[in-house]
Amino acid sequence: MTKKKKILIPVSIFRKIEKLAERENIDSVEEYVVKLLEKEAAKKKNKDDKFSKEDEEKVKKRLKALGYMD
Repeated sequence: MTKKKKILIPVSIFRKIEKLAERENIDSVEEYVVKLLEKEAAKKKNKDDKFSKEDEEKVKKRLKALGYMD
């Protein structure tokens, strides 16, 4: 079983999320929020995996040195 932690959110936001979950046929606010957080975390991870400008320049210099770029 996955361990869980509680978070507190304003009731007004909870009600909005509740309506969104209903529209998307998701059984609970918790399930909806978890899906949103997983999706957002995946986006952030993908951004972190990208090359920095410095790394990109190193790769370009190496490719030029090997004759693959002008």
